Amino acid sequence: MFHKQIQAFNSTTYALLRQLKRGRMPQRVLFVIIALLLSGFVQFSSARQEAHATELKVAYTCSHYTIRYGDTLTAIAAKAHVGMMMLARVNSIADVNLIVTAHSLCLPQGKKGTTGQRAGRYIASVSSRGAVRWYAYGSLERSTYQQVNMFLRSAAAYYGLPANLLLAIARQESGYQQHVIARDGGIGVMQIMPYTATWINKVTGIVRDPYKLRDNVFMGACYVRILGNSFHWNMARVISAYNEGPWAVTHQGIFNWRYVNNVMAMFHNLR
Repeated sequence: MFHKQIQAFNSTTYALLRQLKRGRMPQRVLFVIIALLLSGFVQFSSARQEAHATELKVAYTCSHYTIRYGDTLTAIAAKAHVGMMMLARVNSIADVNLIVTAHSLCLPQGKKGTTGQRAGRYIASVSSRGAVRWYAYGSLERSTYQQVNMFLRSAAAYYGLPANLLLAIARQESGYQQHVIARDGGIGVMQIMPYTATWINKVTGIVRDPYKLRDNVFMGACYVRILGNSFHWNMARVISAYNEGPWAVTHQGIFNWRYVNNVMAMFHNLR
């Protein structure tokens, strides 16, 4: 609908300019008509943004930031402590690399008027049915290496896996850090993708939150176990599938050998 509105505005303006060129319309009248069209377009854009914010069902209000020359959405999001993808969704930005100078952005705020991670805490990172939200920065836990190591070994024992395998994958994926989200959306220590986490919650019937350290590690271990059973414990294929996905390995083979070799080397060397 938004793109159709732009097309209609451009088409109408073009037609009016043709009338002016042919001498069929006074210049002053043309400018008045275009101003009215532009006013309607801006009102439509604002209404669409408000409707989109309502559709997200998020408990926040907006503070506004005017985009300046040289700004990037990543930098604006970082300064406001808001996830970049959340900022894009709230403002209906289709291309995160394309923002317009002088345009006003909505910076989502929590109930007390605080932006960013505090605002994010008002939003559940996992639904009651196990659906996992993307880029929930405010829900991330911090952790120590000792905590990560303990949970990795505990999860390995629970799922009957070599502890070294989980340690190697975790080191390769996140460097044992829980409080990070990758650009592609991977969460925490073993970089669980939200759609993978949602699927794991569905097939296991256990609702876990990958933004929490223990749940993240146990979800990762569960996924490794599922992949192991699926690929008959061909270790290279299991490791490759963890990184690229089982469909890719099944249909295209292993093409991320650097990742596989790194994990295999750590698997044999870690104690």
